[in-house]
Amino acid sequence: MYQFDWSILWGEGGRLLLQGALVTLELAALSLVLALMLGFLFGVLRWSQFGPLKPVCWLYVEVLRNTPPLVQILFWYFSATVILPPGLIMALRDWGFQFVAVVFALGLYHSGFIAEIVRGGLNAIPRGQYEAAEAIGFSFRQSVRYILLPQLVRIVAPSIVNESVSLIKNTSLALAIGVADITYQARYIDYSSFRGVEALAATTIFYLVVCMTIAGLGHLLQRRLSRHRRSAA
Repeated sequence: MYQFDWSILWGEGGRLLLQGALVTLELAALSLVLALMLGFLFGVLRWSQFGPLKPVCWLYVEVLRNTPPLVQILFWYFSATVILPPGLIMALRDWGFQFVAVVFALGLYHSGFIAEIVRGGLNAIPRGQYEAAEAIGFSFRQSVRYILLPQLVRIVAPSIVNESVSLIKNTSLALAIGVADITYQARYIDYSSFRGVEALAATTIFYLVVCMTIAGLGHLLQRRLSRHRRSAA
């Protein structure tokens, strides 16, 4: 029978897991920022149905949503040297090319889903509001910023929270190219001390706590936004 030794988590193993947890949170935060920026941009552009951009936005969303995130991570890690200029490659290597590749891949992957969330949220807003804003002289950017965006945030907030939880879980795929996140550190502990069960149990608890905390905050935000909508009505 396997004999648990939880003391592995209080020494060097615990330090490695803590370092890995910080890397995981950094990966998630940077990837989420990129995903939100690109997701809102392509979601609004696809909703606008501007002719020349319509097929580009459709292709962007469908390609990213229908390819596995692990494949995208491997693609950017192994193919970037062919796609990007050599000077940029050297700069990224100095900063940590594996880390950048994961941020870029996860940011792009989840931006495809966020773009569809944004487009669906905009479709839920009566289009007459946008047309009325145009009628009084608002530009497209002003209409989105002052008329549509405040309503959109309330509509899409719960779905964005769910997508954020998925992104955090997908950071574990960074293990595939050697990023020292918490999953990588758990595997290292397993190889070095044969205490992978304890390390993976701690890793599971970490993901569980982080994801449930974000989901709980999202639920509180949804309740607060619902109260605001009822009071406004």
